[in-house]
Amino acid sequence: MKTEQALNQNLQRGQFETVYVDKKTVSCEGNNPALGHPRVFLKLKDNKAVCPYCSKTFLFQE
Repeated sequence: MKTEQALNQNLQRGQFETVYVDKKTVSCEGNNPALGHPRVFLKLKDNKAVCPYCSKTFLFQE
């Protein structure tokens, strides 16, 4: 499991998680909800959605 420091270093380097999904609506809680990331529901547009809190990218893949 990544530590908070490692997650912050990844964010500073522009490395964000990419998740492949098979649905057009997804939810995101971030990697550590204790840091203030609420659960959000995102609708994929053009087969892609990006979380506004943690920049996790969701890509549609059948």
